[in-house]
Amino acid sequence: MRARRIGIVAGAVVVAAVVAMVVLVRPGDPYPLPEGPGASQSGPVALGSPTQAVVVFMEPRPGDRIELLGADAIGLPPAVQPTLYLSRPVLQANGDLTIGEEREPIAGAVIEKPAGASPGYEHTFGIVAEMTPAAAGTYELTGIRLRFRINGGFEQVREGISVIWTVCADDPAPTTCQPPGSTAEPES
Repeated sequence: MRARRIGIVAGAVVVAAVVAMVVLVRPGDPYPLPEGPGASQSGPVALGSPTQAVVVFMEPRPGDRIELLGADAIGLPPAVQPTLYLSRPVLQANGDLTIGEEREPIAGAVIEKPAGASPGYEHTFGIVAEMTPAAAGTYELTGIRLRFRINGGFEQVREGISVIWTVCADDPAPTTCQPPGSTAEPES
């Protein structure tokens, strides 16, 4: 009888864990990353010169505490892998909030949004990519692979990006920079 009771309790624990996983991780939900790119950015740079862009904007859900464990760039060759940073919103003297000015390591950073807080830029965080190309070429960052924990849960991995970033590197810096396959006219 005791063994049957232990089996029932163990079964209940497994069912509770599965239900918790379904509630915490919604299939197909890219949270905390965006569903897909909403913009693109491109820019020329001279070889050996650093360049950077905010490539992900994310906002925790009310009451969520997200521990960032690490991030990797997707779409770039190993020789031009950017360094990725977390950027918190900064309040300017004129009252504007900016993202991208201050950077900190991603691994170990915690982002959160108080329970009951309304959506807003003050709770939006960014991931900044910074690279210094050493070889001529056109490079396109197409995604970020983010490792994280929500509210102390298990480690999760999601891929996403807000801004597809194209960098055109040469010496001297090119006068224009268009994403690969672009049919857009160069800006003058």
